[in-house]
Amino acid sequence: MTSVLPISNIINVTITNTPSGLSERNVNSLALFTTDTPSNAEAFGVYISPSQVAEQYGTNSDTAAMANAIFAQTPNIRTGTGRLVIIPLVASVSATSGDVTTADISANVTALKAISDGDIRVTIDGVNYDLTALDFTNSDDLEDIAAVIQAKLVNGTVTATATTIKITSKKVGDDADVTIAQLPSGSGTDLSTAARLNASAATATSGADASGETILEAIARMGGTVSFAGVITNLNMEDDVVEAVSDGIQSQDRIFLHHFASTTDIAGIATTLQQSGNTKTRSLLYTDGLEEANLFKAAYAGRAFSVNFSGSNTSQTLNLKQLTTITPDANISQTLYAAAETAGIDLYVSYQGVPSIYSTGGNDFFDNIYANLAIKFALETAGFNFLRQTNTKVPQTEAGMNGLKNAYAQVCERFVRNLSIAAGSWTSSETFGDPEIFKQNILDRGYYIYSLPITEQSAVEREARKAPLVQIAIKRAGAIHSSDVIALVND
Repeated sequence: MTSVLPISNIINVTITNTPSGLSERNVNSLALFTTDTPSNAEAFGVYISPSQVAEQYGTNSDTAAMANAIFAQTPNIRTGTGRLVIIPLVASVSATSGDVTTADISANVTALKAISDGDIRVTIDGVNYDLTALDFTNSDDLEDIAAVIQAKLVNGTVTATATTIKITSKKVGDDADVTIAQLPSGSGTDLSTAARLNASAATATSGADASGETILEAIARMGGTVSFAGVITNLNMEDDVVEAVSDGIQSQDRIFLHHFASTTDIAGIATTLQQSGNTKTRSLLYTDGLEEANLFKAAYAGRAFSVNFSGSNTSQTLNLKQLTTITPDANISQTLYAAAETAGIDLYVSYQGVPSIYSTGGNDFFDNIYANLAIKFALETAGFNFLRQTNTKVPQTEAGMNGLKNAYAQVCERFVRNLSIAAGSWTSSETFGDPEIFKQNILDRGYYIYSLPITEQSAVEREARKAPLVQIAIKRAGAIHSSDVIALVND
């Protein structure tokens, strides 16, 4: 019998697979930390539609309302292949607002309806608002009277029942309070008297601070379990807590969006965050009230975290973008508009009837911080996967370094395509490598990648099998937000 020898004596074939790499972190994974309790007992849930949220949290919950605002935007987080991660907070209770409620003044309505020049001082959170020329002559009841007061009181919410009027602060915490009193040296009809608003019999209640698990504690608890980059919450927090969250987020690869409803927050907490350099916190002002401001924040987040950075010409600026489900804030004067720019607080306004986000640059622009995070995630993944996806090794040679830098260059090219990066002149005095090559690459490509030659690497780093430092210069594409025009006309 003839012996049959295997062909492997001559040709020996081994099939190997390329090792798997990491998936890139999704910058459009948005986390909502909520005080609401879901119908299930899970520590978190991942959602791609508002109906899924309503099913577990109830259609009347804050969480469902925020989800509706997020997914209603076009584009929204799903456009960027994102998802909504909802994380219930542990025993967290929102801070509350201060308020003042009149005694039963239903018997005073007739007297109030006769007043066309009413005066009253309303003190909200320590700030005096001297209201004058309050005209109630077209009012029928306390609800109408409350509306007249509301029209002159931006930083308080004025509501009425059949017997009382209530004024609530638009800030929260134990420093939030409201009082009403006679206007000192008022020249009109004093509304503080017993026959009118009866200020001396009014009941004032101070606000209370938030309690339970904080946002930072919840991030520490869940950050290693589920991935997210954007952070929002329905938890109303006093200024000190907001500042603490902002400080904590600044050291993380995340972006924190928070809402405010009082115009005093422009020069207050928003300016504090801006002066602290907390660019990863985006302050949003919407003066209709805290609940309305919270929904503005949710809609803003849905529109903001929507860029698919793998596409062509997909980068965006939020400036002048319209939000579905949100009406423009009617209380933004030119003075407040200018102050918001300095403080870096974003608004939703109407430009001659056109609803638009006003994206300010006082605390850098949202799209800069957002794109920076997306680029960081992409570079981390590209570098890791280049080193991971080899069955042999990446040699510690210039050829090996060129391969690593090429992986980084592919990321830069992707962000050139999506218009986050663009060719242009380098205006900074700081360069590295050969200055001429540096500037030419920025002018031609919009980026420059450099590493120290292997031959100049220290022995310690070489023995540790560490690559020489890779430096990448990037020219941001920027965005045009406004324009000045001079038209010369000749007859």
